[in-house]
Amino acid sequence: MAEADWVLRGGPVYSMDNSAQYYSAIALTGNRIVWLGEAGAATAHVGPQTRVIELDGRSVLPGFIDTHIHSMDTLPLVNGVTLSPYQSAEEVLATIAEHARTHPYQNPVIGIGFLAPAFGVNGPTAAELDAVIPDRPALIIDEGGHTGWANTLALKAAGISQETPDPVPGAHFFQRDESGNPTGWLVEGAAIDPVSEALGLVSEEALALAAPGFFEEMSAVGLTAAFDAGMIDTGEKGRALALDMAEAGAFPLRMVASLYVNQPEQLTEALAVLAELNERYQHPLFTVSTLKLSLDGTVEAKTAVMLEPYTVPEGHEPAPLLPNPAMFDAVAAAHQANIDLHLHAIGDGAVRAALDAVERAKAMHPDSDSRSTICHIEIVSAQDVARFASLGVVAQTTPTWLEYDDLALNRLGEERFNQMYPLASILRHGGRVTLGSDYPVSWIGKDALNPMFNIEMAVTRQQAGHPEVPVQPRVSERLSVDQAIRAHTSDAAWQLRLEDDIGTLEVGKLADLVVLDRDPYTTDLHQLHRIRVEHTFSDGRLVFSRPDAE
Repeated sequence: MAEADWVLRGGPVYSMDNSAQYYSAIALTGNRIVWLGEAGAATAHVGPQTRVIELDGRSVLPGFIDTHIHSMDTLPLVNGVTLSPYQSAEEVLATIAEHARTHPYQNPVIGIGFLAPAFGVNGPTAAELDAVIPDRPALIIDEGGHTGWANTLALKAAGISQETPDPVPGAHFFQRDESGNPTGWLVEGAAIDPVSEALGLVSEEALALAAPGFFEEMSAVGLTAAFDAGMIDTGEKGRALALDMAEAGAFPLRMVASLYVNQPEQLTEALAVLAELNERYQHPLFTVSTLKLSLDGTVEAKTAVMLEPYTVPEGHEPAPLLPNPAMFDAVAAAHQANIDLHLHAIGDGAVRAALDAVERAKAMHPDSDSRSTICHIEIVSAQDVARFASLGVVAQTTPTWLEYDDLALNRLGEERFNQMYPLASILRHGGRVTLGSDYPVSWIGKDALNPMFNIEMAVTRQQAGHPEVPVQPRVSERLSVDQAIRAHTSDAAWQLRLEDDIGTLEVGKLADLVVLDRDPYTTDLHQLHRIRVEHTFSDGRLVFSRPDAE
């Protein structure tokens, strides 16, 4: 037998294929898996140049796939202030003040992670931010990534005043006081963009400096592939950097990227723009192939589109970011062109609209090869649960959000609260569920990047490591460990249209795999988040080894 480059032996090797086969050894040559079998037979693949990892009971899984992340848009925020949605308004302001004090030369001050409702139903104000950062512009993004908070100097830099019209009235707008003056709360992307652009938050140099460290962090938690759900801020600079890194052999994972659309006027040229991007960005480790449409916002921002009005504020009915019929026509055009879709839908109204649009598009183009994913699916009407399977639509979400959501209960009421994240029901009807981090959007900071936190919280629907806290209803929507792992591996690969290459450990497939310090199938459910990655292989390359790993 031929000598392999790598042999890993002596622990469970879970293939995650349809047969649920597992082995105790695996061999890699180049960037391919060349053999799977029992540890005792692995010696036949070991030669003088073979590197051997003795697993000693440690487990091997396919490399984890993040099915929804904003990887390149994370880079400008790497050195910003990190906040938490658990902080009160006073704690948020104190944290920002301390960051400004310890980073006197950071100009502008940037950050992410606060919960806007902590400042009341109308959000935070420039005056509050001025009190802690009076000397330079500041822009802070909320935990959901759908609102921003600017101080007075940032608003002035962008030329935003009482006379400035809202970018998309009712959908993307500047929160205003009774006199019509912008308060500093920027709701949705088109309201945030003018400030971000005026402050020059994105530069090629800053992105290039931040990228190696951040991608190393991705490798350290076992991520070998990702779907970038929108380079909203970094745009062409982000895409160019990803391609440059891939061509230089410095990109430690494979990435499928998307064109992000969240404003109606962008729909007309979206497919033409995507086609041009797809032609320019074709590398085995980096492609741009998917159309991302953002249908609504978030419950926290009061921009999630619901089938019925909000309970609080009473009667509130937000406008969709991409209204019909333009959104329906864009989905149909994508099906006609065999383009994959990634549809952002938080509220049950947006989920219904996304499913309706896909159903219409499939009827119009029954031979289309398009694959559609609806991401987040925070609230799903019971009438729509079975439609994911019948329409072949992937249900994508982020389980690190699956903590008992008092805010959603208050704003939407108990009936809709009990329809949050019906993951197990979608699977029971024959649908497909995938998991991702949505990083840097996060309820739990940097831990959200770690798939083991997602896996645990999909299984428990509780804060990681805290079996005593309330379960996010319904208990019956908990996944099994196997279902959650598949949602980060084999099913995730299908979403990215990479199922023939990655997602399972099979001879001939690409060598994307991860070595864990213990077996997730035998670990206490509330300790899954403590499982550590020992080694990460991407495309046959050892891209991460924990310093104390043997």
